[in-house]
This record gives sequence, structure tokens and C-alpha cells, in this order.
Amino acid sequence: MFHTVEDVLRLEGFEGVRLVAGRRGLGRTVTSASLMEVPDILPYVEENTLLITTLYPIAGSREQMEQLIPELGSRGVAGICIKPLRYIEQIPPVMISQADELGFPIIELPMGANLSTLVNLVLSMSLNDYISQLQFRDSVHRNMMEMLLSGAEVEELAEKLAELLQKDIVLLDNQLDSICAALRGEGETGWTIYRREEADRILEGRRLFENHYTMHPIKAGNNRFGFIFVPDSEKSDDNLKMAIEQAALLFASVFFKNYAVTLNQRNFKDVFIRDLLQGKIRSEIELENKMRAFDVSLAFPQYVVAIKLFTDNEMMRKHFYNELIDQNLISKRMAYFYQHIRKKNSVYFNDSIVVIENEQSEESVNEFYSQVIGKLEAEAGENSKIGIGISREVKNFSELKTGYRQAVHAVRVGNILYRDSFISRYSKNGLFELIEQINDTDLLERFVRERLGAVIDYDRKNKASLMQTLEYLIQYHFNLKQVSEARYLHYNTVRYRANKLQQLGVDLEPGEGLGEIILAYRIYVWLKSIKKME
Repeated sequence: MFHTVEDVLRLEGFEGVRLVAGRRGLGRTVTSASLMEVPDILPYVEENTLLITTLYPIAGSREQMEQLIPELGSRGVAGICIKPLRYIEQIPPVMISQADELGFPIIELPMGANLSTLVNLVLSMSLNDYISQLQFRDSVHRNMMEMLLSGAEVEELAEKLAELLQKDIVLLDNQLDSICAALRGEGETGWTIYRREEADRILEGRRLFENHYTMHPIKAGNNRFGFIFVPDSEKSDDNLKMAIEQAALLFASVFFKNYAVTLNQRNFKDVFIRDLLQGKIRSEIELENKMRAFDVSLAFPQYVVAIKLFTDNEMMRKHFYNELIDQNLISKRMAYFYQHIRKKNSVYFNDSIVVIENEQSEESVNEFYSQVIGKLEAEAGENSKIGIGISREVKNFSELKTGYRQAVHAVRVGNILYRDSFISRYSKNGLFELIEQINDTDLLERFVRERLGAVIDYDRKNKASLMQTLEYLIQYHFNLKQVSEARYLHYNTVRYRANKLQQLGVDLEPGEGLGEIILAYRIYVWLKSIKKME
């Protein structure tokens, strides 16, 4: 707790003093006191110090007397106590005038005042406060440490901290969502613990961040696990700050222990999910045993979703994937979307995040990711491109390998077809499924070269984008006006490029030839997705 000049004037020993100027400054903070015994003390006077003096060091200099108050005010000094009559007859009027103008307190001391005693009184006041703070901090530490050593979890520690501080306590994660809250209802004497969604519901109407509050991070090394949030509290409350800092260390130890255990469990669970996606789980007995061991739920049908960030920035990609897995963003977005918690089986695999979706139709999976893709872009950073691939329905665990391959392929195809973030559904790429059945890729390449080879060579030689123009024409059913409007291209530009395609042997007239061009382009996209054609 900070003390003010007004608090000092109430101390026993300051009887008989008189405030002669600077009444507006009575609320100035006082943390220390010092005697002015030499003229050049000013550079060494600390902020919030109450200066006590007879003015003897500068009594013979009118210039120094006139400069003293403005100089002290500029240095953030709390105020000055002056004992006149011994070296000066009275406090100079110029000082009083300056002090009133600056709101800088000047206190006149009586003739019998002992300056050293007054300094010690102020220092003792600050020292007593500090000792009280340390005692309170130690009390918080001792009480919570006892609970920690007895195996208490974060909810119990939060309740204990609320009791010690006599204030509501909310633990927030790094996304500022509630982990738990110890809250006291109106007229109640004790605190009730609320967890996650229940805590969010209770706190929803309280507008926590609009009023006074205190918030402190819960950290262990480079790991930040969240925050201790104290609503309706003053940041200037030193006891509160010290107690929260102490409690944060203890909360961090619990979170870190849980994190280490979870990380170890997740490593084993991740291996299991990767084995599923690679078809390495051979029997239902093995599947059931591992599902029980790793708390995995697989109620079929399922859908496999692959999420990929397209960037050459390795650090950016690593951070994005870590955030998705460590902070479990997919599960949180899903919980908000369906208004209840659903476990998601997600894993980092082959430079993408793979999620196995539980018991939903393909339409509902697509609808969810259509809403969530913007949030994923925001998580990845500005100008990021997110690709999401959705498999066909997976009817049993033995089809998960096929579902994974479909989701990954949908992402690859989408990356070729779309410049911006996209959702690509394997079921909507039916032609690719037919093309995939043809094992002779040389035959497919030859088919493409015969019909589109001149365009591919022209693009490569001239760094042009006629193949992209062909993609737009196919997408908008060869309607030049629609291509112009949808892709913000001048109509004459689109017409010029279409004419150039025809000059290079691309048949754009309705008929069998146009059908072969569309098929050749789809094969070209397929071959690019499996990196058989550039």
C-alpha cells in the first residue's frame, strides 16, 4: 500500500506541523525521507522522497532558494518539510507561491522538531509496510504450498487463493478462456469453484475487462500456461500483487507437472493415431486396447481432415502447428460451434495437422471448417494461405488409411486450383478419383502433352499464366464476361488470353475437342498434385 503526504502528517511526531503551501499535492506518494544537509543533494534525491531540512545549505543564496521548489517538483519529490527561525526567519514567499502553483506540499515544522526523528518515523512507516507485505506473501506461500504438497490441483489452489485474498479468482488460459473460477455469490461467505464453460457462463455478464482488475501471467521458463485474473481489484495494491506473484509460481509448478504428463501421454497417443492413418493397426483387439489406453474415441463413421499452412517460413509454420496442437484450438472452436465439448483426435503428420472427425456428416464437417478457416488464418498470420482437405466418409478403422490419403490429396489439388485459403472435398473431385485408377502415368502425361503441351511450354518460356486462364474458363463455363467480373480482369484481357489459347491449339468450341481439353487440364492438375508434371 502506498502512503501519501497526508498520511505522513497524521503520524505521531508530526503534531504541530503546518501545511503552508501546495495543498493540491497532499495525495503525492511517499516512499522514503531524507535530510537536506548539503547544497548539491538534489541529483541524489529519489522520486517520492519527503525532504526534511532547515534550508541551512542554501540559506545564503537567493538564487538557489528560488530554484529549489521547481527543481524538486520536476524530480518527482513528494514534498518538503522546512524548520524556519534557526537559519531563515521565514519560508520565502516565492517558495510558497511556486509550491501552490505546482501543487507541491511545503510543511512548516515547529521550533522543537527533531529532523532525524521525523526522517526515522517516515522510514519506519515504509519499513513496517514492507514487513507486512512480506508476512502476507509468506502466509500465502505457506498456505498454498501445504496444499500443493498434499496433491491439490489448480481448482483447489484457486479456491484457497480466493480465501486468502478475500477476492474472486479466475484462471485464464492463453486465449483468455476460463480454466476455472473461484467465485463468491452475493451474500455468500464461501467460494464456489466453476470449471471452464460453466465459469464462462457465470462470468459472461460481469464485463471483467471493463472495470478495475489485476492480471498476472503463470509462467515456467519459456512456457506460459495462462493468467491469474482478479476482477474488481486495484493494480496499486502491493499486498495483492505480491500474493499473486507468489501464487503464480505455485500454479506454474502444477501446470508444468500436468503438461509434462500430458506431453508424455500425447507422444504415445500421437504414435497410435499415426499408426491408424498408415494402416498399421491390424486387428480390432489391438485397436480396442490402444483406444482404452490413450482415451481415444472412434465411433464410426468418421472423416479425416488435413490442415496445411502454405508458407516457406519454417518458423511461422512450426509456430502455427504448435499452437493448434498445444492450445487445442480445433477442439475449442468445435466446442463453441456445437456448444458442447467434443474430443478431437488430432496429430501433426507429414507437415500438416490431421484431425479425425467424430460422427458427423460431410456437410456438417464442411460447414464447420468454412466457419473456422478465417480463425485459422488469423492464428497463422497476415496473408497466410490455409488449405483444408476433407476425405470421403470412413466407415471403419481399416479405411482410415484411405481417408488420410484422400484428405491429403484434396489439399494438394486445392493448392493448385486456389490462390487463397480453401476447403477441398475429395468427394467433389470425382474426376480425379477416376484418373487415380489409371496406373500408367506416362500415358496420362502423353495425353496432356498432346492437347496442352504448347500452352505449358509457352507459360514456362514467357513466364505467363495461360494455364491459369484456362482454369478460370473451365470454372466459369467458358463465359468470358463471368471470368472478367469474378477475377477482376478487364474483358479485353480475358478475350486476348482466350484467343492466345486457341492460337496454341486449344479447342474452345463446344464439342468433343473441348471435352478432351477439360479432361487434359484435370489430368494436368492431378499430375501436378503427385509431382509428376511441372
